Formats: sequence, C-alpha cells, structure tokens
Amino acid sequence: MKSGTRLLLRCVAFLVAVAAVALSPMLGSSDARVEALAAVSSVPADGSSVVTSPQQVSIVFDQPIAAGATMVITCNGSALATPVVPFLSTDTLSLLADITTPLPKGQCSMFWSVRGAADNTNVFNTYTFKVEQDAASDAAAAAVAAAEAAKADGLTNDGSNLSGPLGLFRLISTIALASLLGALVLITVAWPEGIEYILTIRFLRYAWVLAFVSTVLMVGCLVAQNSGKGFTSSILPTAWGPLTDSTPGIAALARVLLTAAAGWVAIHPERVIDPSSQLAALAAPALAVATLGFSRTGGDLELVGYAMGVGHALAMAVWFGGLVLLARVVLAGPGEDDLVHAVRGFSRLATPAMLVTIVTGVVQLYRLDRGHLLDTTHGRLLLLKVVPVIGMVFVGVATRQFVHARLARAETMSAPLAGRLRRAVGMEAVIGVLVLAVTSWMLSAQPGNLVASGKASSDFQFQQVLVDTAGKFASEIDVDPAIVGTNEVLISVSKPASGITNLTVQFDPPVNTFGHGVLMTITDFTAGVTGWYLPPDVGIPLDVPGSWTVTITVVSADGTFVESSPFPVAAADDASIGTIAPTATQPPVTSPATSTTVTG
Repeated sequence: MKSGTRLLLRCVAFLVAVAAVALSPMLGSSDARVEALAAVSSVPADGSSVVTSPQQVSIVFDQPIAAGATMVITCNGSALATPVVPFLSTDTLSLLADITTPLPKGQCSMFWSVRGAADNTNVFNTYTFKVEQDAASDAAAAAVAAAEAAKADGLTNDGSNLSGPLGLFRLISTIALASLLGALVLITVAWPEGIEYILTIRFLRYAWVLAFVSTVLMVGCLVAQNSGKGFTSSILPTAWGPLTDSTPGIAALARVLLTAAAGWVAIHPERVIDPSSQLAALAAPALAVATLGFSRTGGDLELVGYAMGVGHALAMAVWFGGLVLLARVVLAGPGEDDLVHAVRGFSRLATPAMLVTIVTGVVQLYRLDRGHLLDTTHGRLLLLKVVPVIGMVFVGVATRQFVHARLARAETMSAPLAGRLRRAVGMEAVIGVLVLAVTSWMLSAQPGNLVASGKASSDFQFQQVLVDTAGKFASEIDVDPAIVGTNEVLISVSKPASGITNLTVQFDPPVNTFGHGVLMTITDFTAGVTGWYLPPDVGIPLDVPGSWTVTITVVSADGTFVESSPFPVAAADDASIGTIAPTATQPPVTSPATSTTVTG
C-alpha cells in the first residue's frame, strides 16, 4: 500500500508540474495587460524651443487611447483666446490639436489627459516649450522668405519699393526729352549751322539714348507699382498691358513709342532743317513731351487741364532744352557769328516760352490746388516750386537783357563773352532741374481739388459698410474692380464726423499666400471732408486672388475705432467675382492728399 501510495503521489506531482508549465504563459499575459499607458514623444518636445508658433501639436503613446482626451495650452500664464480642440489619429496612438490662433512669444505649457483604450486607466501630464518669436515676427519672416524667393526668380523690387526709382526715372526722362526737343527747336529756328558741329550731334544722340532708356525704366516701375509684380518682369513690353486701363498709363506707353521714333532725327539731325522732313522730325519729340500733360487726371475742367498740361510741357521743353544746348554746346567756346545768332534766337524763343509756362502753371494751380495750398502735400510742394521758378525767371530776364545789350551788334562770340554767358545760362538750367525735380515729386501727391470724377459707391464692385456696436463709428469702403491688379478705392467716414487725427486702411492678402499687404495712410484732413478717393492710376495693387481682409483704423476725439471685413478678389481672367450687397449711393467727395505705403 505504501509503495502504491507513493506512486500515486508522484503521478499527481508530475501532473501539477505539467499544468504549471502549461499555465505560465497565461499568467505572464495577465501581467502585461496591466502595464501602464505611457507617452512616447511629443511635438513640440517637452522642454524644447521653437522659433515660431507651431500650426499643430501632437503626443504619441505606446498604446491605443480612448476618445474623450483633453488638452489645455497656456502661454505666459494666460489661456489661449481660442481653446484648442484635441482629436485622435486614425491609429488611436496619437493625440493632436490644430493651433488656430498663433501662440505668442514666451513660455507655453501644454496640459494633456488621456485614457487607455484597453483598461480605461487615466494618464495625464504637463509639457512645456518656448516660442522665440511672436506671430508678427512670423509674418515678417514669411514676407522675407517670399521676397527672397522672388529675388531667386528674378522678380525683385515689388511695387512697394519703387516710389523712389519711379520718381528718379520720371525726372531723368523729362530732362532728357526736354533737352532733345528744345535743342531741335533752337537748331530749326536760329542755328541750322549747329548740325555741322560734332559736339551737337553727340549731344542730341546722348539725350535721345538717355530719354529712351529712362522712359522704359519708368514704365517698368509704373507696371510693377500698379500690378504688385517684380520690376524685372515688369520691364518687359509683354507686361505693359495693365497701363492701358488709365489715361496716364496710355500716355506713358505712347511716350515710349514716340521717344523711340525720335531716334530717327536724333541720329540724323540734318532732317530737322530739311523742309521735306522738318515737320516729321519735330513731331515725334514734340508729341513725346506732350504726353507729360496727361500725367494727371481728374479735377474741374479736365479737358482744359489736359490742354494746359500739354502747353506747359511744350513751353517748358523749349525754354529748358534751349538753355541746356546753349550751356553744353553753343557756349562751349568762342566762335563765329552763327553762335551769336544762336544766342539771339534763343532770347527770342525764351521769353514767350517762359510766359506760356507761367500762365499754364497758374491755370493748373487754380484747377488743382485753390483753397488747399497749405493743407495738402501737393499744395505745399507747389509753393516750394514757386521759389526756384521765381529765381529762374529772374536769372533768365537778366541774361536776356545782357544779351540784348552786348550782342545787338556783335559779329563773333569771344571767349570771355562765351564764358560769362555760359555761367548765366548754366545757372538758369540748374535751377530748371530743381524745378523739374519738385514737379516729379508733386506727381506722387494728391491735389486738394481732385474729386471722384462722378464715382459713387454703387459704381464699385465691392462695397462694405463698417460700424461699431456702440454706434459711434460708421464708414464705407468701396473697391473696384476687385480683381488682381490696381484697384481704385473710395473711403468715406460718416461717424465721427469731425476730429479725425489719423486714418489707415490695411489690405491683407489671403492666408498661406505670397500676396503683399497694402497700407494706405491718410495724413491730411480738411475740415468738412469725410471722404477720400484713389483713382485707378494711383490705386491699391492687389497681387493675388482670394479672400482678402480690409481693416480701417480711425483715431479721433471720440476714441480709436478698428473694424475689419473680408472681401473677394478675383483673378484677372476670372469673370465670376464674389460680391457683397451694395449700399446706399453716396455723392462724390473731395479728396485731400493721401500717402499710400505698400508693405512687403
């Protein structure tokens, strides 16, 4: 019995051992099942620094997590204005959240709490990271990156940076064209022998080359400024199409063609004294100068303004161009009686040309600046221009009196006499350059009496009224044609009706685009004027299609008001433009000077 009992006990022990071995994996799996849920990584990483606000944050776990997770982000001790909304990845191993409001610069904390999908255990923690630049710096960095990309593509110098080069090229073009026309007129009227001098031929050719090159560069700047594109691409004739939408643009294009045609006489100046070709030889440079009279549109008696502008430009060219030819060629040294005849002939031309220049200038002053000489930038520049004009007239009259007294019976031009006259006419010409420089500067300012040319708010493609909840502020912003390119703008403020000290209108491009924002700053405020107008040739360049945002900021005695509204901008070839219901028609408004700054 004892041996049988022992055998039975051994068999039971053996079966127990086999069962223990068989059940050991099951016991081990039970231990693994209760292993705690843990986070593996995060973006941004805990304790790290990021240059700018991330667009999304995420946390990766070693096990699937259940729905119902929470996440709270605070920066510099304050919660975000727009709380984040976390969501799970498709494999349920990650918790993610989109950052709709950029995180500010500073220290940020990200608290998270999740539950395990297997055992429903709760796990939570707080991660910290640092944002080195705020949202404004991020936008600036994006703008810089866009500018660098444009440079890499050859699209440098967007329209916002071309006001200076535009004014410079316009000034050089005007000086060169006036010199060319004035010289040709003087040669035709009083100095036909001049074409025999190599110095005259060089002068005419250099003046023409300078006029043509500077006019082309000026047109390139105009196209870039109006379209928002780069200067390098805008200088190509294939990009000049947008200039045909305005009178000054058409005049600029015609100036290029007419200046090119003037090369026909500049290269062969003998054509200007040949009766069979004389009219054609003078026509091209004269018409090129005449286009300067169409550089400004609008105002009372607009057709009279064009006529006065053309007359002013032609008379100025005869006066100034003759001076330059005398100083650089005729009086370069002593000579025979033909030099005396040239000086006498210019004296006969200069007096009527001077009178026409002054009379037409006064008419333009009355049209554009009466009543606004001191309260607008254009008016103040006009007063500044009067000073050198008076000096130029004084020197010119004295020189003409000297010529009449000393050259009435002279037969040759002596060296001392030529030197004395050269200094006098040279001084007069230098003052003329100063006058032309101020004139070029005036074209960038808005005259006080330019009106909206009969435009009412209902004529604009986009119309939007902006008001505040307290009823203290009301304004309307109208944009036309609301497509990519230059757009005319009408701005009116009905509340507050007075006491405005600062007004800006910001046009922001669609997010995630390389569009360039535009800041329009109105610096001059005239009593009783509550509207401001930018015509198409001056207007706002919008360079990308999409949903733009316009923001108006008004600082007044009643407080500071900031209101925004989205508005659609269509591509240039897109006929379907989103609209907003039109508002009540408003009458045209008088426009004081505006200062428009384009920012990258």
